[in-house]
Amino acid sequence: MNKNLDARALAEDLSLRSDCGVQVAAVLSDNYGIFAWGWNSTGPDGMGLHAEKHVLSRANRKRIEGSKLTVFGRRKKSGGVVFARPCEKFCLPLVIKYGIAVVEFSTKSGWKSFNSQTAKR
Repeated sequence: MNKNLDARALAEDLSLRSDCGVQVAAVLSDNYGIFAWGWNSTGPDGMGLHAEKHVLSRANRKRIEGSKLTVFGRRKKSGGVVFARPCEKFCLPLVIKYGIAVVEFSTKSGWKSFNSQTAKR
């Protein structure tokens, strides 16, 4: 893994670590740079672990508030980029709870972002 990549490129690179059919990776960054990353997996209990939850479990709690979350997703077989907005049920509530300021995510047509503090709750 090349730590000199920007958050988007690192998320794209890390997505290859996922063992799922849809490979998703998430990166947390702030004004000082990237400080945490994670990817989706089947999870320790086989129930699935979202990339956003994985990155939050690995992050320095003191740096999360006000940070930026970058999420990238691709299909394992074709490599095609997928819509990777954090899910409304599990991930978006975590983003809001921890005070992440901005979320950017991949789509088939490029990148989109939103201010998570004004996101639909």
